[in-house]
Amino acid sequence: MLQTGEIIIIALLALVVFGPTRLPEIARKIGGWTAELRKAAREITAGLEAELSDFKEVGNELRSPLDEVKKPFTEIRDDMKGLGAAGHEWKGPKPVSGPTPEDAMRDLEEMNRLAGEGSDPTLEPDDEPEPE
Repeated sequence: MLQTGEIIIIALLALVVFGPTRLPEIARKIGGWTAELRKAAREITAGLEAELSDFKEVGNELRSPLDEVKKPFTEIRDDMKGLGAAGHEWKGPKPVSGPTPEDAMRDLEEMNRLAGEGSDPTLEPDDEPEPE
């Protein structure tokens, strides 16, 4: 942006170069060009804003069906938030530690062994039926 001192120097130079008779004519031409450029810029801006409003309108038309589809899911989510942790709280004893993979393999081997012997793996060893 030009400062006041720079503008004065440019005006004095133009006065010396073009003379006092041609300077007003040149100033009018420059003013006309700047007015024409501003008008073109306004037209371009108005055209771009019109196109942008068309895109916004299409976006709103697409958004409304999506909102209708989302509505039941947001209602369900809000209902689930209302339950909080109390709706899914564990009532049993707190486990110290869970079974390890080795425990699971040992149990599976025991079940296979009992199945091979012909006994019921769901019964405790003391609860097995008496042979008849």
